[in-house]
Amino acid sequence: MQITPQFNHSLKLIVQPSDRETYLVLYQLGFRKIAIVPQLLYRTVNEFELSNLFVSLSERISDQAQALSRYVVTRSPLDAAPLLSEFLNAQPLRQMTMLVKHAWFFQVLAQQQLFFNYQPIFDLNSGRVVAHECLARAQDDQGQLFNGQQLIDAALTMNLTREFDNLARSKCFSALAQWNQSDRPIFFINVLPNAIAHHPESLEHNFQQVLDLGLHPNQIVFELTEVEALSDHPNLPKVIEQIRAGGFGLALDDLGSNVAIDHYCTELRPDVIKLDRRLIDGCSRYDMKQVMVKSLVRVAQELGITVLAEGLEAVEDIEFCRAIGVNLGQGFGLGRPSRRPIGATQQTYRSPISFPSNHTSKNLVQPLT
Repeated sequence: MQITPQFNHSLKLIVQPSDRETYLVLYQLGFRKIAIVPQLLYRTVNEFELSNLFVSLSERISDQAQALSRYVVTRSPLDAAPLLSEFLNAQPLRQMTMLVKHAWFFQVLAQQQLFFNYQPIFDLNSGRVVAHECLARAQDDQGQLFNGQQLIDAALTMNLTREFDNLARSKCFSALAQWNQSDRPIFFINVLPNAIAHHPESLEHNFQQVLDLGLHPNQIVFELTEVEALSDHPNLPKVIEQIRAGGFGLALDDLGSNVAIDHYCTELRPDVIKLDRRLIDGCSRYDMKQVMVKSLVRVAQELGITVLAEGLEAVEDIEFCRAIGVNLGQGFGLGRPSRRPIGATQQTYRSPISFPSNHTSKNLVQPLT
């Protein structure tokens, strides 16, 4: 069905679909053919509808199709030659859908709308809380909440990892200052390695900020996330040396997923490795997972690296990890994240599982010096 050309100057979104599936999605959303160029589909919109329409397109069309389809927003009549000239400068649909989809992220950065939850990290021998991981969260003006993975995904997609990483670290250190106590609690802070590798000077500012806030470097463990995306950057050895020279700890996230222990442990020499939740979940029941976890623990022990298991929920998984020598654990089966570190609540914490009473808790700071 072709539509009779329109002669008004209303706002129109015109798309050249890359495949049949995209064509059908556009048709379902009210797009119709342009008579003089039937390969192009259009829909008349107002300014308020446009952003929502781009969001709908991002949700219903595959990323590949978005990259191959082209669009233009115009007020030109549909039968006029200028329309074709405009479409010569059409851009990939994905360029706009990503901007609209992540508009909230620009607001988060501009208004610094980050806050942190604190997930307790337990010594699996004693049951004592020995540290917390700082989990970045955000809330926009409409009250919508965004978790850490959504923030990282948006930063990577919009190529704003440096801006996000700098803001997150700065806000986190400021937040930690209010929870600082005489016993110097330890906090794991997530860091995007590509961001600091490309801009190592940002660490110098962080180091000074830590001192100015009355924190101590041995309270901070920099946890490298998204390590599998890290290329062999020439600044990386310098960054690692900066962290160590400053007296900070270094942890490596997601071991056992896409991160290879043999390569990254020898290259980065972390103080702590974190075993990925996909490996840990069900490790007490699946033979293959048991073999992999035991192997990682054995290698870490030989290298003098502390092992932390993520995603511990089932009591059986907690007991298995403790029995084979995993040092630390975190997960909903041990303790949920909260807006206050456990030690800051001035309450006695009761673990959901029983721990042996004849163990002396390992000092987490020891391997980090």
